Amino acid sequence: MQAAQKSIRKRRLLLRRRGAIILITATLMLTLTISVALVFVRFALNEFRAVSTTGQRERALQLAQSGLETGTLLLTRIPLDSLYEFGIFTIAPTIPLGGGTVTLSLSEESGKLNVNRLVRMFEDQTDEKHLEYFQRLSIALGIPVDLWHAVVDYIDENNTPMARGAERDEYERLQPPRRIKNGRMQSLEELLFVPGFDQRLLYDDLRSLDRRKNFSTSGLSDLEKAAVTPEDYILANNITTYLVYNADTSTDLININSAPYHVLLAMSEFMTPAAARKIIMERIKRNGRIKSIDELATIPELQIPTTGGLNLYKELAIRVTIQNQLYKIVADASLESQVAQVMGVLDPNAKRLVFYSE
Repeated sequence: MQAAQKSIRKRRLLLRRRGAIILITATLMLTLTISVALVFVRFALNEFRAVSTTGQRERALQLAQSGLETGTLLLTRIPLDSLYEFGIFTIAPTIPLGGGTVTLSLSEESGKLNVNRLVRMFEDQTDEKHLEYFQRLSIALGIPVDLWHAVVDYIDENNTPMARGAERDEYERLQPPRRIKNGRMQSLEELLFVPGFDQRLLYDDLRSLDRRKNFSTSGLSDLEKAAVTPEDYILANNITTYLVYNADTSTDLININSAPYHVLLAMSEFMTPAAARKIIMERIKRNGRIKSIDELATIPELQIPTTGGLNLYKELAIRVTIQNQLYKIVADASLESQVAQVMGVLDPNAKRLVFYSE
């Protein structure tokens, strides 16, 4: 009898998962088809204005915009559990359409450290808690901890440099001179205007050649290998610049379901590599989503005593969240010889894009 009931439960779970996959796939195809149909109607009406090459480029761009539209619909219309079961956050589907293809990449942004949080909203003062996060991230990645002083000065509106920072006078002395923004960043590329940052620091694997050569995964289980990857050693994969949209401190919690390995290391001075790896392994076991922080309460690696009578789990619990707060949607379109990419950051609660670029 118990075996029969267990078999029925498994069959129901399988049917629910199949239903979720069918629903998501149908949504992808239907919304993209409708969007692309509208795109090509609009293009046909304006085709006489452009030569063939320009037209193909425009069609590729509009195809990418259709992908962004589809990603927005998925994230606002499909239950989150179904999206995780489908693996939409780990697998970027490529969909053939209209003679071209659209690749849709979805990620949750609030698991990364937000550069704009280095300066408090409305107060124009350094946020010491977030500065500590960034400094611990720097230690974990092996880069100078004082890099972020110049970033604070680039964002804040005052003209008083931090100890290792740079304000207007320093920017004017650069060759060639640069203009300091004194405002929030809108993209990671803006960091390249800040003294101390370059393409290599931002986008390269920060491990030394010897460390990369000696990096071995032999003896590790598949789960352990998936917990830390070479991509985790790229600074740009650990930070973000989505705009701070309010001063509510609850929105500055780090999403533990999307936090990379080195961001977890930055959460506490007591965090260990074993504890950070264990957290990632636990969320992988759960289809990528921990539904309650309490699920981590009994993990041995998080029982390390910290300060004030707390342990690592209790300290972590007040700094992280399980709520998805902002999504990044990247749609890459390819049509004949033309390619196009659009990117948007979606606030799922307000159901609107807070950032768009192409």
